[in-house]
Amino acid sequence: MLLWASLAALFTVTACDDAASTDDPGAEAVLPGKADNYLSPTSQEYAVWGIGQIELDPETWGEADPAAREAHVRELVGYNVKAYTHFVNEYLTDKGHGDTNQDYGGFAGLVRGTTSDYVVDAVDDAELSWAYIWEVEMGGPRDLLARVPLVTGEDGTQYVIVKMPKLTESQLQYSSYPKSFDPATYTGEVEDVQVVIEPTKESADGYPEYPQLFDDGLLDVVIVVGGDYNEARYDLQQTEDIFAWLKSAGYKHDAKVWTDLKLDSPPFTGAIDANGKPVAVEITLLWGDIVPIADIGLLRQRIIEAYESADVVIYDGHAGEDPDYSGVVYHYNPRHAISATQLAQLELPDKYQVYLFNGCKTYGAYPEAVMKNGTKTTKNVDIVSTVNFSWLSQQTFTTSGFLRELLSQVGKTHDPRTWREVLTSINQRANYNVYYGVHGIDDNPHLNPYADVTSLCAACSRDSDCPGVGNMCVKLSDGGKHCTAECTADDGCPSGYVCGDIAVGGRITGHQCLPRSYACE
Repeated sequence: MLLWASLAALFTVTACDDAASTDDPGAEAVLPGKADNYLSPTSQEYAVWGIGQIELDPETWGEADPAAREAHVRELVGYNVKAYTHFVNEYLTDKGHGDTNQDYGGFAGLVRGTTSDYVVDAVDDAELSWAYIWEVEMGGPRDLLARVPLVTGEDGTQYVIVKMPKLTESQLQYSSYPKSFDPATYTGEVEDVQVVIEPTKESADGYPEYPQLFDDGLLDVVIVVGGDYNEARYDLQQTEDIFAWLKSAGYKHDAKVWTDLKLDSPPFTGAIDANGKPVAVEITLLWGDIVPIADIGLLRQRIIEAYESADVVIYDGHAGEDPDYSGVVYHYNPRHAISATQLAQLELPDKYQVYLFNGCKTYGAYPEAVMKNGTKTTKNVDIVSTVNFSWLSQQTFTTSGFLRELLSQVGKTHDPRTWREVLTSINQRANYNVYYGVHGIDDNPHLNPYADVTSLCAACSRDSDCPGVGNMCVKLSDGGKHCTAECTADDGCPSGYVCGDIAVGGRITGHQCLPRSYACE
């Protein structure tokens, strides 16, 4: 479930933008060595793995068909890995105030159970003893390994001891686990599992596929505010606040107050200049009570249409880790939802889309569920999820910040922000421990989409001498000033160039395509 902030009144939502200077003659290249398919400025992914063993009963399996014996072993390993995943999460994930095991563990980690994998092999000639290595993926804060109590083995391997109950084969098969497990209060037999946690390689920062979003001259955005079961009805407050923000941000709509909106109301409208291309922006705001309960099916269909056609879909609401239950919960009392599993079964388009799932621990199930859809690949969807709890009181801050960064403008022209910049904006204030991250960006552009690479190495005296959005006039190692282009990784730059650090006043401020020799010849 999604938590709400008890001190919500102390959390303020601002609409300020940090406009970057487009003319800074003081930029200089930073030479190497002088710089002090998931990306997040505050979290990262980890490989979580361990070793297990299966012992078969000789009387039952000694004379069995080898293929049947191995199939049974693999079935047992699958049950065990599922249990490991569950109890690793029980230990590492943060707990809510209502959880009976809230004092157990709690390090803001979250395992994605559907990412499990294992290797298994017999270790004796009779094939009655089998060993296996299991592994799952986990998201967590960047300093996770400094938070957890690590143990160093005789071979130097560092691991975490995760306690779990000794389970029978039947309990493993049917996932009959103790609720809210806490070894300090559990009365049954407990075993220790050695779990290794290793950081995985982080995706390079990249740009959203802006040209694809703007290709038809229209950016279609749908915001779905999920229903709320709390007496205070935070969903209604957040809908009102998002409505007010859209109005204050200049998006036009005839509705005077948020309750004037109907399911068939036209969208809010705006426009941006995308490097000389006019792009209309349409934003639709939906929430559970926009229709009477008798017409709730119409709201469901409208939300499905959004995922099947809109460019950007933002879900703000209650969420969870079970893909068959949690999803887009668009109404409460009674509860109506499109589960994450059902999202994967929709007729999602093969065009590029952006999904933001802003709810409790959506990293655990939502991205994996969407990627099971037959038409969705990392090339045509970017998915923003949360590793930890998110706050109902911060929905307007998150939604407004996300759209403000995605549609950032400088001098009335679209200023493309990278995914790291977008996420940094919403990972602030009360959101600092939500850990927003984006999935599927390994093949996103690593060069500013409006950059002008034809001017690279041209002599200049100021940024305005260098055409192209994000292009700068940078002092190189030869002492001369030359035009460069904004980038996030080497493969975004032309041959002979690298994506190097640049600094202003001794502080690294960004990355630009620089000649590999750091001098223009």
